[in-house]
Amino acid sequence: MSQTAKAPIVELGARLSIDDLEALAHGGATPALASPAVPRIAAGRAVVERIVAAGIPAYGVTTGVGSQKDFAVDPATIAAFNDRLITAHATIAPAPRASRAGVRAALAIQLHIMASGRTGVRPVLVDALLARLQADDLPDAVLGSSSGMSDIVAMSQLSLGIIGRAGVGAGGRGAASLDGLAAKEALSLLNSNAFTLGLGSLALAEARRLFAVQNLVACLSLEGFQGNAASWSEAVDQARGQPGQSAVGQRLRAALAGGALLAGGVNRLLQDPLSFRCVPQIHGAAAAALDFAWDAWERELNAIPDNPLVLWGDDAPAPFISHGNMDTTLLALTLDTLRLALARLCDAAGERIHKIQWAQFSGLPTGLAGHDAADGGVQFLNLGHIAAGCLASVRQAANPAVLNFRGQLGDGVEDVAGNAPVAVDQLEQMLAPAWNLATIEAVCAAWAIARRGIAPATLGARTGPLFTALRPLLPIGVEGEAIFDLSAARAIVIAAS
Repeated sequence: MSQTAKAPIVELGARLSIDDLEALAHGGATPALASPAVPRIAAGRAVVERIVAAGIPAYGVTTGVGSQKDFAVDPATIAAFNDRLITAHATIAPAPRASRAGVRAALAIQLHIMASGRTGVRPVLVDALLARLQADDLPDAVLGSSSGMSDIVAMSQLSLGIIGRAGVGAGGRGAASLDGLAAKEALSLLNSNAFTLGLGSLALAEARRLFAVQNLVACLSLEGFQGNAASWSEAVDQARGQPGQSAVGQRLRAALAGGALLAGGVNRLLQDPLSFRCVPQIHGAAAAALDFAWDAWERELNAIPDNPLVLWGDDAPAPFISHGNMDTTLLALTLDTLRLALARLCDAAGERIHKIQWAQFSGLPTGLAGHDAADGGVQFLNLGHIAAGCLASVRQAANPAVLNFRGQLGDGVEDVAGNAPVAVDQLEQMLAPAWNLATIEAVCAAWAIARRGIAPATLGARTGPLFTALRPLLPIGVEGEAIFDLSAARAIVIAAS
């Protein structure tokens, strides 16, 4: 984008996508309120004010919350109760803080929920939050305190500046935007999974880029191995009939298009090891898992978790309904599935790394050295050991999270939880070692291509440029004379997405 070009506008209160959210989180888009949201917010607020005026018992509106739900709030102290509720729930337990992008994503999601009009907050509160997001005047938030039934603690910390209370960190310490909070507003500010949704969506977007690179790197490995590309043919995908495999197969063949390997006749073996032969199947399973997660998370971005749900209109069954839309079981299940698929994919990549440098399989000198000797090659650089360490980290983070909640919160009222925040955290933990593993595979593949003397012009449409970018970084023939830093190669691999 040029310096004079304006960032695109994302309208909160219309449909929100993961791509929209990522743009907002990283400053690539400007948040605004969709025009239909204005009357919806006003209609929802009118319902709350009628409930308060009539003295109707309503959870978090005219009563306490959690285990104190059966106690009424004195109408004269509703404002003070809401201010104290948001401050009390912002309790800080020392832990890692959310990224700045994560904080922006969370507030964007919170505003998107409020723009539905189903939370019953005042328009002035929505305007104040939007102004903070547009100005990027936001506090930090501490993670690790949510079981996946609303990110109560972190969302409270995010909201303190609105009433002039100091939050976490240096941001969001401007003058109070409001004189205080009105009925139900504290509950609506803290009662969402906005941090879980925001951080999870950003992790999904990165996982999508990672999967695209892993497809490309697997193609480079097949060329470095001089494998049998016939195993990746469209006829094989059609015989299986799995959409994920078919989609990945098309991407693999597109990456190899124009190269000698796809044209046939240069493969060394009739049948390659399974880690090469089953790339369309394994990567296809990962693609299916990503589609499963992506669809569920985008739907959740446009869901209304606020409890109670405020209703209006002639067909409304009641002015409010208590519910369980804040449960994150589905979100945790999708990420558990995705992480298992990613770990399986990385496991196969680890095997290809070994096979490429294993003389019995590669047909090249041990460790891709210049010749069989005590030094030289990728094995001399310890790349296999580093890959094994990365793979161990990936596998550990793949363990399912959805069943790990144990507890009786709120005096037994909150007795189950979806645990999606843990699933998100584990996905984030996987990404860095997975990128490193993809980088090591790309380096080993490029090294093998160089050792075979394969001309770059005979490589695929997308693998050729990747090899050409990596080749100058490889210390072929000078191994051990200086430390080999993978950082530059990693940047090239990431950019290939």
